[in-house]
Amino acid sequence: MRSRLARVFVEQKVTVMPKVVLLGHHHHCPEHGEGVVITASTGLEVNGRQAAGVGDLISCAAVIVSGSSFASFGDRSVARVRNTTNHGGVLLEGDDGVDVG
Repeated sequence: MRSRLARVFVEQKVTVMPKVVLLGHHHHCPEHGEGVVITASTGLEVNGRQAAGVGDLISCAAVIVSGSSFASFGDRSVARVRNTTNHGGVLLEGDDGVDVG
């Protein structure tokens, strides 16, 4: 019985959803180093802070170009950790309480 349970546990796939990026969260730009999100939606707040989405700006003047294909506000996709910018940068920080698919 024990080996069967171990096998079932190993075969299960765990999906971790990325955390939502908020105004002021960190980003890494290959051209300019570390920066922060400087614009965010006025239509979606998470824990009292505005959520970032595709089209929002980073302090290095980069624009967020990728986001969730499942979650959006208005016509914009929600930005998540590991989404990218037009400078080839990556969003690094997200809210610990919210995961978005």
